[in-house]
Amino acid sequence: MRVTQLLYVLLVATAVLTVSGCGLSTDAEPTALLVPKDVFPSDISDNSEPDVSTNSTFHPVFFFKDDLLVEIQRRLPAPVFLDAPLNNLLNGPTDNEAESGYASAIPAGTAIVDVALLRNNTISIYLNQTFFEIEGEQRIRASAQLVLTASALIGDTQGVVFFLEGKPVQLPDGDGLIEEVLEGRSPSPLTVDDYAALTQGAMTD
Repeated sequence: MRVTQLLYVLLVATAVLTVSGCGLSTDAEPTALLVPKDVFPSDISDNSEPDVSTNSTFHPVFFFKDDLLVEIQRRLPAPVFLDAPLNNLLNGPTDNEAESGYASAIPAGTAIVDVALLRNNTISIYLNQTFFEIEGEQRIRASAQLVLTASALIGDTQGVVFFLEGKPVQLPDGDGLIEEVLEGRSPSPLTVDDYAALTQGAMTD
């Protein structure tokens, strides 16, 4: 046998012994490996949904039940701006709430054009024409819902003033009274106290 052939045989034999010594199988078929259970824990949640508890907050909105204003806490995504609870109010009660007797006097199609906090801690709400198409008792109730919901947004608020197309509009209080506003002057803000007859402590649900 030639020297080169002898060296080749020795190299092949050495390679086989090395593989065997490392504990690797020389089988042609793949071998299944056992993976320890703690490598991939089974209790890891695969839920990719965000934790709403850390990205939301609760704010009150007011609906009528048995002819009284009732506070309902609504979960809203954070951060919450002034218009968020008011727009939530305009959506009306949920199906379950309606079945339980909750109702809104605010007409469908009402929109918040703008809302702002003035320097004297008064909230200004700009509404579209749809809201002002209602009259009588319905307008009183709808005004109360807006005033109470808006007042809950700001601590120590001085009340709420309303606007239509940029001009101040005075809405009725809980007794249906409308302040007479002199030309060139703004109406007095409406407060929670103006609707005390409709709340009687405003139950919380």
